[in-house]
Amino acid sequence: MYMKRGAGIWMLMIGLALWHPVGGQIKMGEWRTHLPYAYCTLVEAAGDRIYCSSTGGFFYYNLEDNSIEKLSKIDGLSDNGVIAMRWSEATGTLVIAYKNANIDVIREQEILNVPDIMKKQIPGDKSIKDLYFMEHMVYISTGFGIVLLNLERNEIKETYYIGDNGEALGVNQVTSDGTYIYAATNQGIRRGLLADPFLFDFNAWETLTDLPDPTGKYNSIAHYRGTLFASWEDPAGEQDRVYYHTGSSWETYPYFTSDRCRKIMNHGDVVTLVDRFHVNVISDDLLVVRKLYTDNPRSASVDGSGTLWVADNGEGLVTDQGGEKWSIVPNGPYTSSVYDMASSGNMLYAVQGGITGSWNNQFLLAVLETFRDEQWDYDTTRTHRDLITLSVDPLDPTHVFAGSWGYGLLEYRDGQKVNQFGESNSTLQSIFPGGDFIRIGGIVHDPMGNLWMTNTGVSEPLSVLKTDGTWKSFRVDNLLSDFSALGRILVTQSGQKWVIVPRGNGLFAMDDNGTIDDTSDDVYEKISVVDEFGKVITNDVHSFAEDRNGNLWLGTNQGILVIYSPYRLFTEGSVHAQKIWVPRDDGTDYVDPLLGSQLVTAIEVDGANRKWLGTGGGGVYLVSPDGTEQVKQFNAANSPLLSDNITDICVDGISGEVFFGTDQGIISYKGQALTGSSQYDNVVVYPNPVRETYEGLVAIKGLVEKTNVKITDMGDNLVYETESLGGQAVWDGKNFRGDRVATGIYMIFLSGGEGTLSHVTKVLFIH
Repeated sequence: MYMKRGAGIWMLMIGLALWHPVGGQIKMGEWRTHLPYAYCTLVEAAGDRIYCSSTGGFFYYNLEDNSIEKLSKIDGLSDNGVIAMRWSEATGTLVIAYKNANIDVIREQEILNVPDIMKKQIPGDKSIKDLYFMEHMVYISTGFGIVLLNLERNEIKETYYIGDNGEALGVNQVTSDGTYIYAATNQGIRRGLLADPFLFDFNAWETLTDLPDPTGKYNSIAHYRGTLFASWEDPAGEQDRVYYHTGSSWETYPYFTSDRCRKIMNHGDVVTLVDRFHVNVISDDLLVVRKLYTDNPRSASVDGSGTLWVADNGEGLVTDQGGEKWSIVPNGPYTSSVYDMASSGNMLYAVQGGITGSWNNQFLLAVLETFRDEQWDYDTTRTHRDLITLSVDPLDPTHVFAGSWGYGLLEYRDGQKVNQFGESNSTLQSIFPGGDFIRIGGIVHDPMGNLWMTNTGVSEPLSVLKTDGTWKSFRVDNLLSDFSALGRILVTQSGQKWVIVPRGNGLFAMDDNGTIDDTSDDVYEKISVVDEFGKVITNDVHSFAEDRNGNLWLGTNQGILVIYSPYRLFTEGSVHAQKIWVPRDDGTDYVDPLLGSQLVTAIEVDGANRKWLGTGGGGVYLVSPDGTEQVKQFNAANSPLLSDNITDICVDGISGEVFFGTDQGIISYKGQALTGSSQYDNVVVYPNPVRETYEGLVAIKGLVEKTNVKITDMGDNLVYETESLGGQAVWDGKNFRGDRVATGIYMIFLSGGEGTLSHVTKVLFIH
């Protein structure tokens, strides 16, 4: 996290002492989010807490101890992406609404979920725009009308469709003067008598016809001590207007001097008017008594002491507390958009680029995000766009390359861009003759440190940057030049290169026989994904990975397929794919194909050769090494997973943390499998000693893959036995009977490398 102030803005780095559960590594089985917090859209002062929502995350600042806490589904919230919130001081209630129209009511540390609007089948726009308290009722402004939430019963009471003839009408904000309820809509301002028991009837609502534009779009409305404020949104986006009504007629508010009005809010003693660059504080005489400038303010709130808080889309949570402007931005990545991730040396890299479904550009800013030592940092390159593929130098984890869809290859060291490659300094070719628009769909290092990449739409679609700094490109017998997209590339354990040819065009494979510069012995194959009878299963491949046994796992639009021993393509002339058949857990002999016909968007192999499978709409699956057993299944309903749409998965082999890239951002889960070691030269048991208050798993790290672990008491009685998951084994501290072991020292005997390696360590249990 950082704080910054001043006219530029003063910045103060805050140590981790201010953080509650924000920093620090997580335990096995725990989750944590990795979301951006600089691009804030909502703020609400709620007693001693200032709640703030950003484009990716949600957090609060505690006024009493200056601490910051990030909040998510991990902490009990029902969803992600807070789109509206409001605090009731009288009832001590915070109501928050999410992008998907789900609602949480938070009162006295209890979270009550109200999913009615989210679940209701409503045609058109059912998004929530704003919330407004009146006593025990919450008036919810939505894309179709007004919904009343009764906080005493915690249930939806009524719905008002106030459009002409009872049609749906987008309501952006509501307010009340105690007699009428006013609705700022996409078609003027409408009002209804609060005392009217038939407000659910559209005939009970009237349109205010004395406004300068009675049928225009009004995005905000607020009542303040006898005055009604309303903002009219210019459909041309050039000059919004703010009007006010004191009882006789509507007039233009003369102190609104900006071109854009984002929000007007009543905070009791004052009104805040948020324009393009300022928050204007309006007091009793309707004059602007204070102004606070920020780069891009979106929302404002005032706490009990009169301090102003601003949600700024770029500067974070901004305030003038103490007389100086400063801001609070919890540490996080640059954006919630993530397309590809890579991990090495306990560091994670991510890029936010992307392509459309037809493999055209999205023109997203080129950003390399780095997660290192529990902190996120990022490097932005404004002259480039659409980074979509990453690879880390196997000889140096701080040296990373990123390929872009149209802007060539970028090179980074220690998180900073140091070089870029295009037609003038590499063998990469532009898709436009004489231009410099270079589309790279995939990059990967081989074990020697050579960087291989695909180059779409050109005569030499495969290039390699060798470790000596020289380049070489390959025509590959013109097998790939006519395709509109070339995707990811991998190098197998036997040295062959495999490429996904997107948009239903199967795979390409190349064997250079270990001689990059000598193309005379190269073999190139463009293949379809066929079964053992030569029939095409599907050529729509979206992801792939080689497992630790050398098998090629394919993520397709028809679930998972596996090509066993793919090197046979070059030794026998052909290969075929197979489905993984999973026995049903119903006592029958029936089997089903792994993931059926789900779209598999990501595959990652962990240290125990298990497969993490990400899907487009079905969440994440962890399966056994052969795929026949489901170990875990995470989705947005049964876990803190941010979304069921997975863009990428990355396993940190050193820590065991599994990072899931979704269309809503990054979230991680601490798994049990680590990358195996070659020797027992750094075995660690944690925790050690195991104290009476500890209830988690005991981890034995630094093991050789497939280590046999035997644990005995001091009398040589075997109390537990297991096999490591890659480089780590875990023990729940219980014996074979399921009882927690007694106080004492326990010996841990390790045997691996097919019996050629062994080691002994110990752990102390205390009751």
